[in-house]
Amino acid sequence: MVDPRRRNRQLALFLIGVLLLNFPVLPIVDAVTLPGGVPLTPYFLLAAWVAIIAGAALVAARND
Repeated sequence: MVDPRRRNRQLALFLIGVLLLNFPVLPIVDAVTLPGGVPLTPYFLLAAWVAIIAGAALVAARND
């Protein structure tokens, strides 16, 4: 059975991922451009994806 603290961490990670990859944040990031007209969106999506995977690895590796 899953520890309640681990389940809460997993739920928090999921909710952070949903927030980062959906409506409130993504249109704001989409409006920003880097110098030279390069859109920030692909870099943000890659960074968010890596952060979610790293967070999942940390949650899975913790032994509480």
